[in-house]
This record gives sequence, structure tokens and C-alpha cells, in this order.
Amino acid sequence: PKMKTLDLHNTKHDDVELKVINFLNWQDPPVRIITGKSERMQFIVEGVVKKYGYVCYHESTLNPGALIVSEKEW
Repeated sequence: PKMKTLDLHNTKHDDVELKVINFLNWQDPPVRIITGKSERMQFIVEGVVKKYGYVCYHESTLNPGALIVSEKEW
């Protein structure tokens, strides 16, 4: 199945946290969050992801503008 994706392009930084919360409340990892290259946006997303007890990493070195959210590996 295709991974659920949240695209944050054209989202104001002030709205990012709420959008990510609403997305993670309804989706189970792994999911993709497209942030673009904004380090500030990635920082905000990473903060929300940590609150859920999940981890995130760049999808690939070729696409640093997308984060993959997954459950913690123990």
C-alpha cells in the first residue's frame, strides 16, 4: 500500500504544528511528511513527532525535503 503523506508546502510555520498533530492523530506510522527544504519547518515537525514517541528521518539523501515518521525501534 502507498504510504500516507502530509504535504506541508505553502503552509505557514505557525500552522505546521497543528497540521502535523491532526495528521498523526489519524494515521499510524510509517508516514511521510513533505516539508521542503525549510530547516525551521523540519524542526517543528520533529518536535511534534517526538511528543508522539515516534522517530523521523530524511526519506533519502536525494530528497531531504521529506521526512519519514516511524515507531521507535527498541
